[in-house]
Amino acid sequence: MFTTALLCMVAGTNAQASDDECHTEQLKSARVTASVRFKHDGEDYSKAEGHLTVQVPKSWGRAADLLLNGDTERYRTAMRCLLRDPDDPFPYRDTEGRTEPPKVTVDTKWVTVDQPVTTWIVSLQTRDFGPWRLTVGNRLWHLQLIRPPALDGAWWQNVTVDLGGRAARSVSSAPTTGDTTRLTWATTQAASKAPEVRVTLQPPAAKASAARWTTDPWYVFDPLAWLPFEGVLLVLLLVTARTVRREPASAPITEAETRTARNLLAMSWLAFTFTVVQYFDDALLGHFAEQDTALFWTDQHRIAVHLALALLTGLALCIFGRPGWTAIALVVAAAGYVTAVGTNPEWFALPPHLWLDWENAPDGVHWFRENRAMTAFAGACACVVFVWLVGATASLLRLWRSADVPVPGWTQGRFPQPLLTAYVLISATFSALSVWTAENLWEHQSWLSTRNTFEVYGLWHVASLFNEIRWFPSDWLDWFHGTYFWWWGPALALLAVLRARDRAAVPAAALPSPAELRTLKVFFVVCVAPVVGWYAGVPLPLLPLLALWLTLTGTLTLGTRRAVLYRKLLPGHQLHDVAKASDRRQLLRAARRHRELHAQLRRLEQGQQDGNRSQLEHELDRLHRMPHPSPLPGLPNTWIRLPPSIGPVELALAWGPRTTWWGNACRAGHFAALISVPAVGIMTWANHVRGVRWADKFLQRFGFVDTLTQAVSMELIWVGAGFTLGALWHVLPGQRGPARASWLALAYAAPVLVQWTGNWVVDQPFGNWPLELSLTLLVLTLTGVAMDIDTFRGEKHYWPTSASMLMSVYQWRTASVQMAFLIGQLVALVTIWQQLKGNDPMILIERGPGETAGGEGSGT
Repeated sequence: MFTTALLCMVAGTNAQASDDECHTEQLKSARVTASVRFKHDGEDYSKAEGHLTVQVPKSWGRAADLLLNGDTERYRTAMRCLLRDPDDPFPYRDTEGRTEPPKVTVDTKWVTVDQPVTTWIVSLQTRDFGPWRLTVGNRLWHLQLIRPPALDGAWWQNVTVDLGGRAARSVSSAPTTGDTTRLTWATTQAASKAPEVRVTLQPPAAKASAARWTTDPWYVFDPLAWLPFEGVLLVLLLVTARTVRREPASAPITEAETRTARNLLAMSWLAFTFTVVQYFDDALLGHFAEQDTALFWTDQHRIAVHLALALLTGLALCIFGRPGWTAIALVVAAAGYVTAVGTNPEWFALPPHLWLDWENAPDGVHWFRENRAMTAFAGACACVVFVWLVGATASLLRLWRSADVPVPGWTQGRFPQPLLTAYVLISATFSALSVWTAENLWEHQSWLSTRNTFEVYGLWHVASLFNEIRWFPSDWLDWFHGTYFWWWGPALALLAVLRARDRAAVPAAALPSPAELRTLKVFFVVCVAPVVGWYAGVPLPLLPLLALWLTLTGTLTLGTRRAVLYRKLLPGHQLHDVAKASDRRQLLRAARRHRELHAQLRRLEQGQQDGNRSQLEHELDRLHRMPHPSPLPGLPNTWIRLPPSIGPVELALAWGPRTTWWGNACRAGHFAALISVPAVGIMTWANHVRGVRWADKFLQRFGFVDTLTQAVSMELIWVGAGFTLGALWHVLPGQRGPARASWLALAYAAPVLVQWTGNWVVDQPFGNWPLELSLTLLVLTLTGVAMDIDTFRGEKHYWPTSASMLMSVYQWRTASVQMAFLIGQLVALVTIWQQLKGNDPMILIERGPGETAGGEGSGT
């Protein structure tokens, strides 16, 4: 109460002195123009861009202060006079986006201040940005011009409101000029009264819906809408685990197969459980807080609940991963510290409910600051990160090693010890970066506040900073599991299952079995396929997932009928029954001889050499025949002609560079890992560095780390795509690597095409998907080409370059088509790049709806 009274005294003092501080009489000759432009089309949310230009005479008492450094009190005071209410020493805005400070220029008579601001209408609330106030309702939005008091007597020359192609529902006062969607209030004389601008607009239904779904209770339906998607993935994983158990690669089933199937089952349930916790730890608790339900948990101990959930999920991973004794000891110590902070915060000078109230309890803020309690809570956050990193690493190691370890059980000492030291440093870095970015966000939102005059600012600053940091445990679970681990764990578990089955098969399987095909389909869905399905604030991810599954199933069904190795030679006999992987050397020799004969035949047609054409054709004809798989008695030399359009070269390419599907998968994954590195750099630039995205990293809790992890994830996705291409090499339709890659790229693009259709219906942007689809197709195409080259790697020393050998393998006519296809991809990629260079990305630094409910929000 003392602080509240002090603030009232401060406000009263400022009210009396504000005219003197701002020299309001001198500002009557100032000239002001203001504008706001709404943009609805082609956006996820409606966007409002405001612009305020103030020309003050150089004779104004604070004109020179506008040119000072932004950290000086005189600069803030001068800007507060022009942009805000000077009676408020602590202005704060978390709905105003600014990419740079106001631009100040000077000429012979005037000092001009230009301030562009932006706000995205992402929720139902009042949004102040620049001189504008937008009150967002369920269906109608109300816009009002809020003039800074010091500029009330200035000359407001021009005020423009562009409604983004929408006619207003009501307008007052009457505009001077304009039309139904663009209104202008203009005054021609300096003594004219400033216009009173109030406009009511009705946004497009899709944009109103997107904003409405972030309020209580609607944000609870967001996780409810995503749960069916997670449930379908869980069912696919569980069915896969049952399938590989029922259809083992060896008889009897090996211990590695049993272990990997059991690990897949456990990881599937763990990932699903963590997802449920992640979805509802904020949304459900926030809803309860709004409804005054279970106040003991939602009001008094909400942050402790978040700490407990983040810690328990990390400990569950440690139990599953079973790291060594050293790691266990450190995890127990970290868990003990987090438990102490959550249950007894007063031991560490933290407030009882982990909430600082600087207005009603200033002594608690003083005690918090004097005892450096921020360090204590940041240490708890670092411990949560450490437990999760150890648990996640141990779990991934267990999944991968399960195909090798002869006996299941505790693998003490097998956790890489150097990682423990690295994880301690990484965890501390995470926590420190969180505090740093929270400070940057505070500076962004309170940049015009008085800093040096009142002690109250220090209390307000410390309390607000801690009240932002306290959401770290919840944000960590949302970010690390919700973005990455939910698919890292299951994807590696599926990979371990496939690896164990390959090692169990004796002899090694040349073609994937039906159980392995189903496992590869689920692996592609979990690891590779994009997750899309957000339309006007409503998540519908099952539609794209269904399109992906149908496309992938149709591709493999077509492949088992039309792929080279699955073509029928005789009733009951397919090509892979006759031309087996064990005959690979003979197939390669036949393919080489086939190319040599074709080259001789072409030279013969061009008159470049003499020869017997009929003899060449006869030998070519023999190369197109295979021995009968089951000749009749007495006819041992029965031959069968290969199917049309299939020759020795196509047959050799169909088997690929390795004799087994697993060998081809690993080889293609290796090529994709190398080929995708430039593509990862391009996507990282487009998604995280382009435009103002990089500057926004300074305001995001995990911004910089997310840039690195997204790059790693994109690399893993493309490696997974290459692995799938190699594993399905024998099954995919097409005779050349690029053709096979195109079919897999089509399956990757299927959910994105569904998303594009939905975006077109609700008028949302397509984002960077054209660039990502082009890069995916390019990576897969080049991986397919590399696989074809590697198939004939034994001939490399006979050719000056790999490209010349590829021309021979593909034959010129076919190669020209393939090269034209590749060049077309490059042209499309360059075109998309040029378009992206000029696009302004959407930046949001507001907290999610589940986080803001019952708590405080961050700014735009």
